[in-house]
Amino acid sequence: MTARAAKKDTPYGDRFSLFAECLWLGVLTAVACVPLVTWSAALAAGAAAVRRTQPDGPSPGLARRYLRDLRAALPGGLAVGAGSLLLLGFLLFDIRLVLAQPALPGRPAVLALALLAAVLVPAAGLRAAARWASDRDWRTAVRGALADSRRDPGGTAMLLGAVVICLAVTWQLPVIAPLALGVLALAAVAVQRRTERMGRAVRT
Repeated sequence: MTARAAKKDTPYGDRFSLFAECLWLGVLTAVACVPLVTWSAALAAGAAAVRRTQPDGPSPGLARRYLRDLRAALPGGLAVGAGSLLLLGFLLFDIRLVLAQPALPGRPAVLALALLAAVLVPAAGLRAAARWASDRDWRTAVRGALADSRRDPGGTAMLLGAVVICLAVTWQLPVIAPLALGVLALAAVAVQRRTERMGRAVRT
């Protein structure tokens, strides 16, 4: 059965099929994120799966393809994941230190900068994961993600909103936490494609 025929046979249409695959991707991504430092590679593999699903529709073998993408993403993704976690940990420690020093000169400015950097880390990480899904190179993906964050602040705000919503929902209902990762992969790909369209519009 072709992908087009499979989409027609889906009771609730293409959008429900995409949502269902994102939930399954969330479970796969959650398992791959267990070591923590693998989070970038896990989300990159999820984003790669979403990029294939959107034009082609759902197809069997999602887990097999996800594992193949995960193996491809791990070599550079481990360094990106570990580095981002270290940076986030340092920023959170810095925020805690600043909060404990009421008399620190320039305290409001330092605190604001640290908070801004801390919230931008996960957004840049999601952008890098979506970039890797198309570039297949982590250095290019990270550089592109940083450039995209500056060029498209609206898209970055959307990603931060997705992260906040997923955190709020999973805080209320922790059992769905694994499923939220698939939704984040979908959000990362959607924002990446938005940024790509903006870039093409500027060039034309």
